[in-house]
Order: sequence, then structure tokens, then C-alpha cells
Amino acid sequence: MPRRRDLVICLIVVAIAVSLRALLFMAPGVRFDADQAVVGLMAKHISEGRAFPLYFYGQTYLLAIEAYLAAPVMWLLGPTEVALKVPVLAMNLVAAALIVWQTVRAGLRPWPALVCALPFVVPPVVVGTRLMEAMGGNIETPFYAVLLWTVRRRPWTFALTAAIAVAHRELVAYPLVVLLLLEVAWTRGLTRPLIERWAIVGLLGAAVQTALAAVRPFAAMFGPGTVARTMDLELTSAGVVSSQFCLNPSRWPDRWHALVGEHLPLMAGGLPGPMQDIGVSSGMGHGNPGLFAWVLGLMAVSLAAAWQARATQAAPASADGAPDAAWPWFLLGCGLASTVVYGFVSCSPLVMGTLRYNLLVVFIPAGAVMLGLRHPSAAMRAALVAAMLVWAAPAVDDYRALGAEIRSGRWPDYRLDAVRRLEARHLDALWGDYRLAYLLTFRAEERITVAATLGHRIDLYADRAKTAHAATLRSGPCAGGEALVPGVWLCPP
Repeated sequence: MPRRRDLVICLIVVAIAVSLRALLFMAPGVRFDADQAVVGLMAKHISEGRAFPLYFYGQTYLLAIEAYLAAPVMWLLGPTEVALKVPVLAMNLVAAALIVWQTVRAGLRPWPALVCALPFVVPPVVVGTRLMEAMGGNIETPFYAVLLWTVRRRPWTFALTAAIAVAHRELVAYPLVVLLLLEVAWTRGLTRPLIERWAIVGLLGAAVQTALAAVRPFAAMFGPGTVARTMDLELTSAGVVSSQFCLNPSRWPDRWHALVGEHLPLMAGGLPGPMQDIGVSSGMGHGNPGLFAWVLGLMAVSLAAAWQARATQAAPASADGAPDAAWPWFLLGCGLASTVVYGFVSCSPLVMGTLRYNLLVVFIPAGAVMLGLRHPSAAMRAALVAAMLVWAAPAVDDYRALGAEIRSGRWPDYRLDAVRRLEARHLDALWGDYRLAYLLTFRAEERITVAATLGHRIDLYADRAKTAHAATLRSGPCAGGEALVPGVWLCPP
């Protein structure tokens, strides 16, 4: 009974902690961009019955699941950032709770399990921003990973979840591959039950892809009143994956330098810089030097402790796939697979705009510390818990300071002022840079529509702008233009 009571209390603490850090990025304008605005417009159109997209507008991949989840919330609360991000918050909460629960099932007591979950519950701010982006597929990668582990022993539920997850976000391939390898390792080979279970995954995966292909011609591809049409560059989830493979060893030294010198320190909270550099509207800084080295040391000690205690934590071979005790290895495998592919196989540059492709990296320290906490020495376990708390403390302080700044109102969202000034001039149809077009349209709740000059997503806006011989909004100065607000220039037609 005390163990169950502690688990309930831990889950309540997790829910409060995740909500507090997530709510900061639900505040208007704190972390919101054009891609999130497109998902918001999709949800608005669905809630109004004006369009039913299958994929992100203007694309043939990235399922519109997030927009459909937000649509009923938006129908109740209106087209706001809060309504858009409620499902994102819900997925954060479920994923965090499942991490703690599965860690308890793997053998740890609830409070140490909560400590192990801290890299996801209160991650460094840069990771926290991406986990709360309504981009259509950020939080989904870790969410699907822990969900797949949770339902792995229910063949049809697992297969259907896997089929939908891969169709939604191709990065879910990492946890699926890791889980398959773990199951082969624990069953000592490809047993018949294992082959049958993964055959079901393949069968349902093919069925889901066939169903999507059948529905696609009727789905709104470019907003209300449109259906799918042929594009110059058509990509499926499989096409996206194949186009991202750049296995070129000559690039590895440079990518290693970027991975270890910038990306991983940033994701660990050890690369200080202005919040604005990570896309947050704030005058604060974030990060603390030395944290990356601290995390590396923490993981090294944890794995050394796990190796020392390996005789007491070995799980027996299982005919039913990976046992609960393999949970830390699953997390480690997911994080390492994601990081290695992102660092050395992917074509994507290792820059701020692509770090969302490696959100599973937070699972590496979580899995390592879980293994270390199986050590029989109470002193070793206490040291690992203390070290994890020391790592989490600066992130907690960054969230606290950002919350205080938001409450002070020192960084108002100037883009709302831009909408008011455009409405005062009775300008309701315009052209604009991509980063402004859909964001201002969502902010204006489509009373003003701005069609993107590049990165076209919604036909209706372009038709209106053409009919009106509209002016153009730019992010910088233009000949004969006028600055409406900082970062928004109104330029002549």
C-alpha cells in the first residue's frame, strides 16, 4: 500500500511539474511560429467544418492528427494558442506519467523513478520549448515511444499503434527498431510468437498506408475548398526517410564537432545563450556552462555502477519479448539511435531548426541513471539521485525566471499590435513572408489573411491577395515601406 500511495503522489507531482513548465509556452507569443500557426489554422478549419486535411497543409506527409485533436478544443475555446496546445500538453503529461510508471514496473521505487524521469519532466529549456511546439510531430516521437513499450504485449493494439505512429511521424522507426532488437536479444532469437507479432505490425502498417492512399485524393491539401493535387516534389513518410540518408564518412569529423561541441551541450542545458536564440520571446538567458560535462559524468558513473551490479540486475531470457527490466535499455537505445542517425546519417544540418529531430536524446541520461540506481549500495544510489537533482535545478530556475518575466508583461507580443494596425487600415488581404503570413492570419482569426510569397500552404489566401492587388508584409525594410511594429514592414504592391 505505501508503494502504491507513493506512486500516486509521484504522478501528481509529475503532472504539476509538467504543467508548470508547459504552460509557459502556451502563453501567447512566448514560443509560436509560422509552422505552428499552420497547424492552428488547420484545426480552426476542421472545427468549422471547412476543410478536412490528411496531412500538414501543402505536404504529402506528416499526418494532421494534432490538428484533429485540437479542433474540438478550438471549437470550445476559440482559435487560440492555448486551445491549439492543449493536446500537446496532454501528450506531455501522458508520456511523463508512463515513464514513471514503467520505471516502477522495471523495479525502482516511485521516488527514484520520478528522479529518473526528470530529463523529460523538467528538461533544459531548449528541449522544453520543442516538447510544447504544436508543429504536428514533436512531442509525438517520445510519446509514441513510451506508448509502444507500454502496449508491446498486446499484439493487435501494438501493431495498430505502430502503424499509425510511423505514418504520422517517421522518427518512430527508432523505438520500433530498438524494441525489435531487445525482443530478439531476450528471446534468444526470432521465435515463432515474435515473428507472428511483428508480422501483424507489417500487415496493419500496409493496411494503414493503403487506407491513407485511398483517402488522400479527397482530403484538403491546400486549405478550404481544395483536394489533393500533384506537386513538383511529392514526398511520403518513406520518401522523407530515404531522402534524409547521407552516409558520407568524409562529413563525420565536422558533424562530430557540431554534435559534441554544440548540439549535445545545448540539449543538456550546458550551452548558455539568450532565450531569443532558441526561439523564445524573452530578454532572459538560459543554460549553465559545465552542465554537459556534469551529465556526461553522471551517465558514466551510472553505467559503471550498473556494470558493477550486473549480476544482481540481470533479467532472465523471456519467451514473451523484452521484460519490464529491459525498460532502461529501451530508453538508452532510443536516445542513442536517434542521436547517431541525427549526427552521422541524416542530411539535416545540426542547427537550431532541426534539433527537434533528436528529442529522444533526453532518454539517454534517464535510462543510464535507471540502470545505475539498481546498484546495491545505498550511498551510490543517493549520489546518483543527488547528481540528477543538481542537473535539473538550473532548468527549474530557468523556467521560474521565464514565468516571472511573462507575468511582468515586459515582452509583449508585437505581432498582435500588427494585426490591430492592419485592421485599422482596413487591409484584409495581403502577401507576406512565410514567417509572418500564417502567424498573423492565425492571430487575426482569419479576419485578415496573408498569403505566403514562398512556402505556399493555403489557396484561399493567395486568391484573395491576387484579387485585391495586395500589399506585402516583410520581416525587414523595403523600398517605400513602413514599419508597422518591430519586425513587420508594410510594403507597396
